[in-house]
Parts: sequence; structure tokens; C-alpha cells
Amino acid sequence: MATNSRVRIDSDIEVYLRSQSERVIGITPDKLTAADLTTLTNRVLYEHKLAQTMMRQEFISRVFGWLKGVLPGMGGNGSKVVAIAPQSQQPVLPGDDLDFAADFAAQFDENAA
Repeated sequence: MATNSRVRIDSDIEVYLRSQSERVIGITPDKLTAADLTTLTNRVLYEHKLAQTMMRQEFISRVFGWLKGVLPGMGGNGSKVVAIAPQSQQPVLPGDDLDFAADFAAQFDENAA
């Protein structure tokens, strides 16, 4: 069950929570009490957790759908083996910008260190 512990939240997060109070629990931000803020925080965290779970599930199904479209043998009509001719070098795709991907990945490398 829930434990009775207190946490301190930053002011910008409190402003966000108060802005969501009417939508989530039906109380205007100016009439929000400390107990209501706790309830609101729990409900918003739960909403975000559900949204993250749904996005993760949708992402996985999209990847499998994409793979089924790319590989004709995975269409559900039985297993087929598709031979792919070996290539000496990777083809360069037009408009493929790997600098963005490298910069994005570098953020996580810096945080992990």
C-alpha cells in the first residue's frame, strides 16, 4: 500500500502539476490543497507510465509491421527463404544524415560516464 513519505518538487514541476489539476481531478489550481497536490502527482505519474507503456507497445508493433513489409516471407503465408545478394559496400541513401544520430547518441554516452 502507499507509504506516507514526503518529497520536495521543483517549482516548475509544481506549476505543471497545478496546470493539470482541473483536467485530472477537476479542481482549479487556486483551490488545490497539499493533499490534492499529492493525489494529482500520483495520477499524473500514472498517466505518464501508461502512455510510456502504450508507446513502447505501439513502437514494437510498428517495427514488426515494417519488417513484414520489407521481408515478403514474413507475411503469414508460410515461411519462405529470401536470398539476398552480397554487396561489397553499403549503399549510400540520399538524405541520410548521420550527424544527428551521432550527436543524439553522444548525449547518452556522456550521461553514462
